[in-house]
Amino acid sequence: MPGRVPKEKALIGALQKMDKDPNYIPKLEKAIAQKYGPEAIDNPRKFWDETKEQEYIQQSKLFVEKLKKNEAQIEKVETDGFLVNKKLLNKDTNRVCSVCNEYSFDVRNNLYINKFDCCWKCHIQWVEGREERWLSGWRPKKENK
Repeated sequence: MPGRVPKEKALIGALQKMDKDPNYIPKLEKAIAQKYGPEAIDNPRKFWDETKEQEYIQQSKLFVEKLKKNEAQIEKVETDGFLVNKKLLNKDTNRVCSVCNEYSFDVRNNLYINKFDCCWKCHIQWVEGREERWLSGWRPKKENK
């Protein structure tokens, strides 16, 4: 990008300016304080005390406990020699209609296959309007298909 100086060159330039001008750092701090306020150049230890230290330690302990709890809840299952999160294996990938035995790539069939175990076309032909009978276990005979 034109006009943009790489970080290394900018750092070298700042070091060269410090060699030439011993007041470069105070001038830089003054400019930062004018632009961002006096807190920007203060040492962070100035604002840290024992109560903040205790709060930080307590928050760190709670965070570690939470991480351990979450880690314990994640079940790992060995699959082909690898440990895999069990949640990743829970997804059912059955995309075959139980009535016409066709494999479906159509997104709208997801609902019908998950709920009625059949594709959209078979749902229209055999299930629509007869959901109670279908859910009770009725399926069309092979000669009707």
